[in-house]
Amino acid sequence: MQRPVHDPAQGSGGPTVATWQSKAAMIVPLLMFFVLAAAIDTSPVRDGETINAQAYLISVIARVVAMSAMMLWFGKEIVRQFPLAIDRWGWIVGIVGAAVWIGVCSLDLERQLIETVGLSGDWLPQREGVNPFATYPPGFELIGFLMVRFTLLAVCVPIAEELFLRGFVMRAFEAENWPALSLHEIGRNGLIIGTVYGIATHPAEFIAAALWFSLVSWLMVKTGKFWNCVIAHGVTNLILGIYVCLTGTWHLW
Repeated sequence: MQRPVHDPAQGSGGPTVATWQSKAAMIVPLLMFFVLAAAIDTSPVRDGETINAQAYLISVIARVVAMSAMMLWFGKEIVRQFPLAIDRWGWIVGIVGAAVWIGVCSLDLERQLIETVGLSGDWLPQREGVNPFATYPPGFELIGFLMVRFTLLAVCVPIAEELFLRGFVMRAFEAENWPALSLHEIGRNGLIIGTVYGIATHPAEFIAAALWFSLVSWLMVKTGKFWNCVIAHGVTNLILGIYVCLTGTWHLW
């Protein structure tokens, strides 16, 4: 039985039926991230390198440009589904979420949990840990890389991933006519899949991911404001990026 949906005039402001525009607006920006990351080969070209520095810079720039272009292209549709509205809770949750993520990862709770049940934590995957201060010479190239990397981290990814997860996946698990479903109406199925998505996309930090994605889902239910979730995501990522640069914990980069 299909879940009753909220009157768009009272909530998301989106269309009453799913159209290709409503689907593309939620999916294409994040799709560009993965397509370009896979399409541009950043593997080392010389012995002793951890990455092809120039190709990696091009990859980051290309993702920022392509994702920004898609979000602007679908901007009218995005705002129609999610009118621009934020409050203090997005900032608060972003700061708290960063503390949770950094604290859990600093304690290495994931590995400890796995080893507690008698398994080896060596299979946990690690992110691509690129140290920009060792990869790019001081000056314009290093500053340019940091600018686009933080733009990708704190602006493009939060918008694109929240559009995909809360704009599409979580609503689609609740109702066939998902564009008419307000965030307040996302129930148990959607909330569970939101946390499962976080764990699946961050397997090396699965405890931190479970806590953080659940926290932002709480924010979503509490305020019903999509852009609060984006702000929280962006603030957490910004703080995490600064922490990584200050401490050299590049595996969290």
